[in-house]
Amino acid sequence: MNIPNFKWKKAVPCLLFLCLVAVITAGSSFAAGTIYVSTQGNDDWNGLAATYDPSTGNGPKATIQNAIDTVTDNGTVAVAAGTYKENLYINKDVYLIGAGPGSTIIDGMQKKSVIQLFGSTMEPFNQFALTVNGFTLTNGNSTWGGGIYNYGGNLFLINTKITNNKATNGGGLYNSGTASADSATVITDNTPDNVYGYPVTPTADISQDIIPSVNP
Repeated sequence: MNIPNFKWKKAVPCLLFLCLVAVITAGSSFAAGTIYVSTQGNDDWNGLAATYDPSTGNGPKATIQNAIDTVTDNGTVAVAAGTYKENLYINKDVYLIGAGPGSTIIDGMQKKSVIQLFGSTMEPFNQFALTVNGFTLTNGNSTWGGGIYNYGGNLFLINTKITNNKATNGGGLYNSGTASADSATVITDNTPDNVYGYPVTPTADISQDIIPSVNP
């Protein structure tokens, strides 16, 4: 018996198994880079398709928060047209893309900020980056930031409307991090103010730099 060959023959199945596990793991991570949300979705589905496919079991989530919790860091949450009654909490890098401010609405239900973006509670902040593209954020109610409470994060606003929110400070946006907005973004009719804290930096070409190829 050739001992080296015997050992190699026994090792081959193990190596093939390890390679298969690596491929499956990599594939899962890649797939989870975009999670879909729909008013016709279900949070028990995996979020890997915009509509439910019974042949694969892939289908959209029902809530944006579940999608945010599911997506990989620095991933995309693609939200179909509809009204979503939610208060979002974000503590990772994520890209939220809707079907446009006239079509995709997040309603804060007068409960909390529509979106809370947090870095670390202690300095130095983790500087999570959030991009909001193609939404209306409305009906938020909070002490800080009725529409968006940006606590130490990097916020990018694209073609988004923040309106009819209220807070003690920053009815539309409370910004204690950095915030940039393109010319299509509107922050208006919030109580008692539209922006509180650090100013929002106007950026004409923000979309050219950070919009991914996603069609929700």
